[in-house]
Amino acid sequence: MCKVTLLVCTHYRYSLNHPSCGARGGKELLQQLQAATEGDEINVEESCCFGHCAEGPVVKIAPNGRFYHHVTELDVSKIMSDAILLTAKL
Repeated sequence: MCKVTLLVCTHYRYSLNHPSCGARGGKELLQQLQAATEGDEINVEESCCFGHCAEGPVVKIAPNGRFYHHVTELDVSKIMSDAILLTAKL
């Protein structure tokens, strides 16, 4: 059983006047994190809106609830490192 889960917001708003994680690359980020966690004890799941739309894409690490905002592919290794450290503590 996975101890840590990375929740990736992929919510997409269809209005140009309202930002969303889906419009800012949430789906691509989900795929990158899933590829990075293959074989690890870390689960990656698609999530609905966290309410941080203006700061997306957003990733939440569970169980401790830490949020990462404005995530890009450059942040994947940092998020993975943090998730691995948390896994070791649980």
